[in-house]
Amino acid sequence: MLSRIVTGDETWVSHVTPESKQQSMEWRHTYSPVRVKDRQTLSQRKIMASVFRDRHGVLLVDFMQLGTTINAVAYGQTLRKLRRAIQNKRRGMLTE
Repeated sequence: MLSRIVTGDETWVSHVTPESKQQSMEWRHTYSPVRVKDRQTLSQRKIMASVFRDRHGVLLVDFMQLGTTINAVAYGQTLRKLRRAIQNKRRGMLTE
């Protein structure tokens, strides 16, 4: 019985993809003013992750696309992905 329990949780994940030093370089005249870079705000760079696991480990980590609202349709898609993950990783778990 306990071997069939799957639990899930949603969490916000911060992510930043900073420019490399090479990417941020630019040609300027020696007398031109120094460009001030904007500070990156982590709160603006978050994405929702749904994580599902069983007693053996993680089954699925599903990242929601930016701007997606979690509603019945989006949650249904996540559950279909979870079902496929269980079928691939825990063969026989759904048929017992």
